[in-house]
Amino acid sequence: MPMSDLQLVFQWWGTLFLVGAAAYPLTRKLFRGWFDSGYLFAKAVGMAVVTYLVYLGGVLHLVPFTQGAVWGAMGVTFALGVLLNLKFEIRNLKSIKNLGINQSRGAATMFLEELFFFAALLLWSWVKAHEPSIRSLEKFMDFGFTKSILDSSFFPAPDMWYAGGTINYYYFGHTVMAVLTRLSGIDLTYTFNLMLATIFAFTCTMSFSIGVQLLRMRKGIRVIGQIGGGLLTAFLTTLAGNMQTIYAFTKGYDGENVQPFWKLLWPIGDFLNRLPDGLNRYWYANATRFIPYTIHEFPSYSFVVSDVHGHVLSIPFVLLALGLLIAMFGAARTNKNSLFTIHYSLFIFYGFICSVLLMTNALDGPIYLGLFLITLVIFNFHPPAGGSIFNWEKTAIIAGGVISVAAVVSLPFILYFKSFVTGIAVNCPPAALATTKIGPILFEGVEKCQHSPLWMMWLLWGFFIYCGMFLIILLINKIRIKKSIEHQNLLLGIFFVFSILLIVFPEFFYFKDIYPMHFRSNTMFKLGYDAFIMFSIVSGYTIATMVQHKKWLLFFLFLAPQLFLVSIYPIFSVRSYFNSLKQYEGINGTGWISTQYPDDWAGIQYLNRELGIVNTDKNKIQNSQFSIQYSVPVIVEADGDSYTDYNRVSAFTGLPTIVGWSVHEWLWRGSYDVVAPRKEEVRLIYESTDMAETKQILTKYHVGYIFVGTLERQKFTSLMESKFSKLGTPVFTSGQTVIYVVH
Repeated sequence: MPMSDLQLVFQWWGTLFLVGAAAYPLTRKLFRGWFDSGYLFAKAVGMAVVTYLVYLGGVLHLVPFTQGAVWGAMGVTFALGVLLNLKFEIRNLKSIKNLGINQSRGAATMFLEELFFFAALLLWSWVKAHEPSIRSLEKFMDFGFTKSILDSSFFPAPDMWYAGGTINYYYFGHTVMAVLTRLSGIDLTYTFNLMLATIFAFTCTMSFSIGVQLLRMRKGIRVIGQIGGGLLTAFLTTLAGNMQTIYAFTKGYDGENVQPFWKLLWPIGDFLNRLPDGLNRYWYANATRFIPYTIHEFPSYSFVVSDVHGHVLSIPFVLLALGLLIAMFGAARTNKNSLFTIHYSLFIFYGFICSVLLMTNALDGPIYLGLFLITLVIFNFHPPAGGSIFNWEKTAIIAGGVISVAAVVSLPFILYFKSFVTGIAVNCPPAALATTKIGPILFEGVEKCQHSPLWMMWLLWGFFIYCGMFLIILLINKIRIKKSIEHQNLLLGIFFVFSILLIVFPEFFYFKDIYPMHFRSNTMFKLGYDAFIMFSIVSGYTIATMVQHKKWLLFFLFLAPQLFLVSIYPIFSVRSYFNSLKQYEGINGTGWISTQYPDDWAGIQYLNRELGIVNTDKNKIQNSQFSIQYSVPVIVEADGDSYTDYNRVSAFTGLPTIVGWSVHEWLWRGSYDVVAPRKEEVRLIYESTDMAETKQILTKYHVGYIFVGTLERQKFTSLMESKFSKLGTPVFTSGQTVIYVVH
């Protein structure tokens, strides 16, 4: 890695370290009793709290989004943690004899963990630098959101693809990226890729911490076993795939023509000769699009294709929520009512994290709130320490408190967000109820009927279910012999069963959105993603635990081929996406556009230089829906289909354009009827011969700039560029790219 990139990684890591340091006192309070006081969670805690304070100040129009605001939020976070820990620290000072020893051990542990985090950050920064392009899939959207946030003084931020509107998406994670970018002082063209490497490092280290802590709760496992189990958990969560990789050892299939793998096997005599061909032909993305018309992604795939999207930005907070559940319910307690003695700060913070999850990746909020409520009820109804008295009143108080905190914290976001899910629909509805609605339950046409073949489900989830079933056997066996349940086993049993419910849910229901044939795609995607993370934690713990049971050789006999298949996934994905790591290109993600569209890129840079600091006297746009004024110049550029290079100007400047990727805006706005007219108006701006009509549209959207570049000239073959000199003045020219400022 060149020194310039290495310096950027160090600078970014230093930023993360400061955020974690500010939140460490609070983290110690939350993870008291954890083997390292939750050190590996501190950065995620800091990112959540600091960003929320910045966001709240911006929504309330109290504190503009500046670097000073971020520093102030870090100070508040640190002070809050110190105050909550004050009583505990004073009590500790009385044990002067042990204080030095404990602090020395703690410092050594934290030092090693920080090295682990930095190594993971550096590793994926290096990997990502072999294909850093901010292009393809949804990178334009994620970059544009973050750029728009960075250019906003207050929130909600303007939607760069819908002039006059605010972002109608769960963009808290993008705000986290913007906060870290502002604090670091590094340009977003670098931090976009560094953020991906950061989430990789979080996933690796936080799942490791969870794995170690769970194994420490189990008697008889040595330190080396705990570390080994933690590393296995980290690998499964971060890099593993599913058993669809078995197709690498077959003839394979083309496109969506999926066939059972046993029908594609080579003759035994030809296997070794044909194997290299199968390994080279295997397409890693098929593991996430295996069941027709669905999506079933997992973190390893996300880290490769590199979309810094909501479900990826949510991973640190998902692991934080799971860690909090373990901190709350996993600790051994002797009193049957001791669950109610947990410090209130844990419950309050869990409610806060549920709201953060809602604002980052919408379905994650209710998922982890539901998981908490189920866990609360089960642990109160049958506490592992014994007893079966259910305290309805206290349980209701805890549940109500967590729900209330989540609702209050997320309120500033919800006020400006309109869900694009219109209800819960029944998969394969009865003909008698077709096209009807009962409350929030929708019964669409009978053609809305898709089920997943069991053999496909087995390839996707069989490894995890195999491991989880043995955990359940251990749990039942413990109850039968000792009439008790280990806390961590019961908790992981809940995770396992809950995850099964998540992957089964799309077989019966789906969240209604705009997609016709892929109607359950997003539902399976979002629920399965969380299930994969929980399954990985359960599997890592189960395998590490089963090592103790040498008589369970049958378990490892059947485990080996399954573990092999899920483990080889990154070999294919990394080799394919990053060109076998042969060509190092650097961390900057905009090299491709400066090469392919050099004149357009020069124009984008011009706009970023001129409008990097928004002039509050320019182009005040009144948002009628939310009654908020934004001082943001609007730019006209060619609109285009999703996942294309169109709308690159608005994406890389954060400036709003009249309309962007149409299907995305259709989803976010709930109707194509509001998108189609804007597309036609953009065409008229470029092609209409009627000056009055063109001027009327420009005035309607408060347009400040008209961009005429490569894609505009390609799309609008009847371009009437001559009129722009009458409507405005050319302020930038490079080759065939011209930018006009509107009079």
